[in-house]
Amino acid sequence: MCQRGKEPGPRCSHAIAVVGDKIYSFGGELIPNVPIDKDLYVFDIYSNTWSIAPATGDIPHLSCLGVCMVAVGSTLYVFGGRDESRKYNGFYSYDTLKNEWKLLTSVEEGPEARSFHSMAADEENVYIFGGVGYTVRLKTLDKYNIADKKWVKLPSPGENLVIRGGPGLVVIKGKIWVVYGFTGEELADVHCFDPVQNEWTTVETTGEKPSKRSVFATAAIGDEIIVVGGETKMDPRAHLGPGELSGEAFVFNTVTLEWKILGDGGEEMGRPGPRGWCASTAATVYGKKGMLIFGGKAPDNGRFDDLHFYEVYNT
Repeated sequence: MCQRGKEPGPRCSHAIAVVGDKIYSFGGELIPNVPIDKDLYVFDIYSNTWSIAPATGDIPHLSCLGVCMVAVGSTLYVFGGRDESRKYNGFYSYDTLKNEWKLLTSVEEGPEARSFHSMAADEENVYIFGGVGYTVRLKTLDKYNIADKKWVKLPSPGENLVIRGGPGLVVIKGKIWVVYGFTGEELADVHCFDPVQNEWTTVETTGEKPSKRSVFATAAIGDEIIVVGGETKMDPRAHLGPGELSGEAFVFNTVTLEWKILGDGGEEMGRPGPRGWCASTAATVYGKKGMLIFGGKAPDNGRFDDLHFYEVYNT
């Protein structure tokens, strides 16, 4: 997608979310472990123009990386992320109609502070899973009920689901899906939490499975989960280096439990090249349902500033 205006610029370890015909971007790093800024950027899909969103209220005081953000209605929800000295952000909302930030829970009040976690939402709840805490990786799943304005810690997933950062997390028809991640090594497992049954299931998958990976782009479209790119092998310098990055794309059907290689024509048809730590979300653009990917870490350890949309179908 063409971009102009006050662009966020190259970055990774950031977050994006969509409200109407606007794409919002927050957080990220250009130099490893050094957050860039604390501005909220907004991209108008019809004018292809970036600007900095007006900010009032409880404006986040911390520039952060490894942050997550989701949209519910006209409100953005932002959780976690850290600065260079490992200070963490709390849980904020941003009203895109009023341009107003609110601190919903501080670092001390909400779920354990973390970065490189995952976040998803439905019409009633915001979910946070895993990530890297102060001293260890996590595997907790927490739910914030928007109407009640309260956090609830959901059941532990048990031993089959190990602690991890950089996983995929989506909500499909009320169920929460955890896909892959990193626990000191890359992972290749899928798990599902059913809130009605209040239980976790380790999912046995079939088909053309992706290799082990983390920090990939992901989005839920209908019954399917799209996975693009990611780190397939950790760099010897850990987060200071790029590791081995993939440009592959896969789709997982949550009904048949089957993986398939995404038939999108690859890079020749516009798919982003190999990358990890990019920002992604499901979105409707020009009346077409699909997946947005913005930025990310490149194989040469640089940072991307490109914006891509993959169309799945017309709405």
